[in-house]
Amino acid sequence: MSKILITGGAGNIGSFIADQCIELGHEVIIADNFYNGKFRNISGHLDSGKAQLETIDIASYEMVKYAFDKHKPDYVSHQASLMILDSNKFPHKAIDTNITGTFNIIQACHEFGIKKLTYGSSASVYGNPRFIPVTEDHPFDNQTLYGATKIAKEALMNSWAFSHGVPFVGFRYFNIYSERQGLGAFYTQVFQKWIHAIHNDEEIVMYGDGEQTLDLVHSSDAARANVLAMFNDEVRNEHFNVGTGKETSLKEILAMIEKMLGRKAKVRHVDSDPHLVKRRCSSIDKIRKRLGFEPVITVEEGTRRYIDHLMKGKI
Repeated sequence: MSKILITGGAGNIGSFIADQCIELGHEVIIADNFYNGKFRNISGHLDSGKAQLETIDIASYEMVKYAFDKHKPDYVSHQASLMILDSNKFPHKAIDTNITGTFNIIQACHEFGIKKLTYGSSASVYGNPRFIPVTEDHPFDNQTLYGATKIAKEALMNSWAFSHGVPFVGFRYFNIYSERQGLGAFYTQVFQKWIHAIHNDEEIVMYGDGEQTLDLVHSSDAARANVLAMFNDEVRNEHFNVGTGKETSLKEILAMIEKMLGRKAKVRHVDSDPHLVKRRCSSIDKIRKRLGFEPVITVEEGTRRYIDHLMKGKI
């Protein structure tokens, strides 16, 4: 049994990592400031004593060092991040959390001799893709502050973590979604907003013609990629796409939600932001070959889980 510290451990991906590590018999320490994380995502583990909680802000090295010194983790999964919409609203906080916070985690991993660090990057680093499917060697072409912070995180890993002997594996998440997510993402927030609106017979907003595509990967699958990498001694100091390799349009998402709710949506079309990415589709050949990763949650199943959760009043 190992000790695993998960930053953002009450969040959309981190809480699933906690689930899976606990299921494997490991001791879990959840570090979260609950800006995006939700207590209900981890309350069962805390009540059962299978996880411990540290309410800290990773932008403070004093807090990070305190948690590491107290728990002496063997492995770290760094998932804490300010998301794209919040990064636009609070740019200084985005720098503090996504860049300074990541540096603090790397420094603590070095100081305390962590065996491996996994962490979340984003497909935002690629910007508007020049080719589909997007492979890991696609050039960085980001146009957002959020994406810039993810590029900076990768640069810190490739330089500071590497030079300080901290083994790491990074994941460029495509369109992550689940019933545990907040509203800090952009396109994937349509699940929560659209389900609420259609259920209540309210108007929804559709950007452009709805033909924009996403590569929707469920958070539990993204979590499993982290767990696979964490305990694979042959994989270190590299980055992987995490997606499904399949495109789903906004119109297709809407049709699924309408079918599952048994209601038609009242749709208002607005102009699409020209800076938004029109297509997302990952190549997962590398992660499939190196880590044996295969996504298992289909978009249909993930959408049904989301609707069931929402209708039970759990979101």
